[in-house]
Amino acid sequence: MGVAHLINSGISLNFLRAFICPVFSVAGIASAAFAEVPDYPIGRNNVFAPYGQFHFALQSFDDGQLRTTNLVDITNSNSRIGFYIQPIESDDGLSFQFETGMGFRPSSSTSQIHTPEFFDWSRRDLRQVQVIYKSRIGTIRLGQGSMPLDGAAETDLGGTVVVAKSNIPEANGDYIIRTAEGALSSVTIGDTFDNLDGARRMRVRYDTPEFSGLSLALAYGKEVLKTGDDTDYYDIALRYNQTFDAIKVTAAIGSAFARDNTNTEQTIAGSLSVLDTRNGLNGTVALGMNADTGEEYVYLKGGWNADLLPYGETKFVAEGFLGKDYLTTGSRSSMWGIGVIQNLDSADLEAYLGYRAFTYEDRSPTEYQNSNAIQLGARWRF
Repeated sequence: MGVAHLINSGISLNFLRAFICPVFSVAGIASAAFAEVPDYPIGRNNVFAPYGQFHFALQSFDDGQLRTTNLVDITNSNSRIGFYIQPIESDDGLSFQFETGMGFRPSSSTSQIHTPEFFDWSRRDLRQVQVIYKSRIGTIRLGQGSMPLDGAAETDLGGTVVVAKSNIPEANGDYIIRTAEGALSSVTIGDTFDNLDGARRMRVRYDTPEFSGLSLALAYGKEVLKTGDDTDYYDIALRYNQTFDAIKVTAAIGSAFARDNTNTEQTIAGSLSVLDTRNGLNGTVALGMNADTGEEYVYLKGGWNADLLPYGETKFVAEGFLGKDYLTTGSRSSMWGIGVIQNLDSADLEAYLGYRAFTYEDRSPTEYQNSNAIQLGARWRF
């Protein structure tokens, strides 16, 4: 599969130009104006440190019969803005963090039959609103933010999550799988692919100090950004970060428990990522299971980061996902994908092109068509 295949899939060169030119023009103007966002002292001991990113892509999904194309904010790493109020001279002490998604059209909610408004901010876009206290005995976080399992299935030393990530529904989740007869089914990509990663909640969380690269996190949380959820959430996760000469290693594994009035559901997920800094070769594996429903998967990703151009690293990546028992017992889900990312260091910009192919089958009499998605985008961070 090459450039000709992508073009023949229904995206014309003129359409690509219509997307690329505005995105890169806006990114260039923005980066020139805001690339160096300053910190602002508050009194003698604290600083106000703003940050954020814009991330848009042309997303095109082919369900085997119809191609749907939209400009979206990629939920893999969505557009966001935030700030810290933190000590100037030390990581220890009391900090405050606020972070919100910007409310642009999410890739996870776009489908053949639904195109969300381009801008529609709600309180569910809030990501981090928390007080953080760091000391030699560990870190305590209180407020809306990541539970310990959040990100445990998504470790990545290759720097390719903008286009290749184990959480597949974030990019294509609401798209509907078409039956072999040509009708839209009741099954979506989000129903059949899930990395069982953690979430963000209103919680109290404690992280131990790091010992020989290891740290442990525990938390209790509640869902407060949407109504009707009285479940109690408990997470525990172990993380590891270490460098052995030129080899970097990062890993995480954990479990989440969701307890309501009738039962407790447990999910387990983890991942391992390795990077050889001498040649840019990197690899990632993620696994997870739902102890109650039997859903389980393995996700593999391999890449090569190369200095081919003077503008920044060029990153090549290939990925694959195999899952079973999603939605119904005996079902099989598979995905493979490839992508390329070009860093533009002077503009703090990443431009990329990615392709994914999906298959799903179950034990019902219904047969499903294969589908695929193309994603052409750029992420600018400040």
